[in-house]
Amino acid sequence: MKLLMVVVFCLAYVSVSRASPTTSPDKSTTKCPDGYTRFKESCYLLNNEVTSWIEAYQMCLLFGGYLIEVDDTNEYSFIQGYLNEHGQGEGISLGTYRYQSGRYGSYETENRQSYAGYWMGANSIELPGHWFWMKSRKIVDFDIFGKADINVTDSSCLCFDRSNMSQSRNKKCHTQMYSICERNTQ
Repeated sequence: MKLLMVVVFCLAYVSVSRASPTTSPDKSTTKCPDGYTRFKESCYLLNNEVTSWIEAYQMCLLFGGYLIEVDDTNEYSFIQGYLNEHGQGEGISLGTYRYQSGRYGSYETENRQSYAGYWMGANSIELPGHWFWMKSRKIVDFDIFGKADINVTDSSCLCFDRSNMSQSRNKKCHTQMYSICERNTQ
């Protein structure tokens, strides 16, 4: 009887060890689509078309991703370095506007520029002062950003400021700037 149990155990062990693995794919073989840059388990795409925050959000969805969510200080440091090396250093001209400056019909012109920054996926639109990442709906951990120039009580959207070494800050969501899309590796 003992011999029969040992044989059954050995046969079961051999069949299990020969079965195909049910684990997830090897992380070293996962990759990012063309044009994206990989860091850990995410792929990042710099979108150098200037848009408002909601337009950037929709654009990232069209690309199969979402506006970047910064999960930890390592990711924040990586993105800062990546933007400082590859990001647009200044805004682009949005055109020249003519407006009436006085009550007697005098006009002035102004050349408007987009903001030199990149949108992230967090905002406080729904409830001013309460910041959430749009994809995960997690509360934003501002400790990740260190000494960021962020007014956490404001109703606005989060971005990287290219004019200040890619530090994070908040801006009005209609501001025109670039964006960073994130997606999981394939």
